[in-house]
Amino acid sequence: MRVLVAALLLLAASSHGSSPLSLERVIAYGSSYYQLNQWSAFSGFQLRWDKKTGFVELSKPGMRVAFALNSRKVRINNQNILLSLPLLVRGDNVMISSVDAQTTLDPLIFPRTGGPDVKIVCLDPGHGGRDTGKIDKFNLEKKYTLLLAKEIAIRLKLAGIKVVMTRTTDQTLELSDRPEFARRKGADLFVSLHYNATSPGVRGVEVYCLSPAGVASSNDGGGRAPRGSNPGNMQNSRNILLASELHKSILQNTGLEDRGLKRSRFEVLREARIPAVLIEGGFMTDSMDAAKIYNPAFRKKMAQAIADGILSYKRITSSGSSSQALK
Repeated sequence: MRVLVAALLLLAASSHGSSPLSLERVIAYGSSYYQLNQWSAFSGFQLRWDKKTGFVELSKPGMRVAFALNSRKVRINNQNILLSLPLLVRGDNVMISSVDAQTTLDPLIFPRTGGPDVKIVCLDPGHGGRDTGKIDKFNLEKKYTLLLAKEIAIRLKLAGIKVVMTRTTDQTLELSDRPEFARRKGADLFVSLHYNATSPGVRGVEVYCLSPAGVASSNDGGGRAPRGSNPGNMQNSRNILLASELHKSILQNTGLEDRGLKRSRFEVLREARIPAVLIEGGFMTDSMDAAKIYNPAFRKKMAQAIADGILSYKRITSSGSSSQALK
């Protein structure tokens, strides 16, 4: 085993950290898992496991990854991210699912560089026309998603990015038409803008990218599910990197509470053939979030945070260096 791990560490230096097929796998509850000590060594981390509290931490310069056993939540630096499957213990080993290692952790730790430059961004103001979206008294979600999109567009254009919008007025659009519009316009990224609503007192921002094949959406509890691949899954690694950069930028620049980077199968994400995310920028049903959503000054701050996240993604993917993704 020591010889195998040493060989894998040598391989890691030349493969930029992608989880190798040769790492030992264990099947638990019908899913494939890696031993976390092997995966972390391969990826350059130091592992600390407090068996009394169940706290597990991976660390290396520029990055700290904190887990709780039997939980899907992981905290990478200052971000909350929901895994598809919980961390498990088998004997003296902590186990991480191979789907999470490959589609969540690897793309953020070792982001793919190169590929098409980001020149055109498609902004998708959610809802519109007959579809009002969420309603808070006289405030309609469709109004505020369009206002936010227009503010983001101003900032991206100033940065030299061409912007196309699925709608620029209060018009009705089918969900399937939105990613198709992005395709026709030759967009490099797709960003769908929304606001949330639920019971009063629930607040914060959520950023979604497409669920990997074979697992359930975050809000359905994660876990295995008989779900096949969608066109959007061709961009799994890019999807989560874009979601992460947007999520980080929004948290750092707006003060909104962090409800996590999550996975879902929203139709606009399933059908997008380019890196795509959906942002829920706060809860209209929470008095604190609502005051920000309806405030023009805060809207400008939110728009700048989203534009900065897109530009950060552009820098990482075009720079040939993964160091920016670790901050």
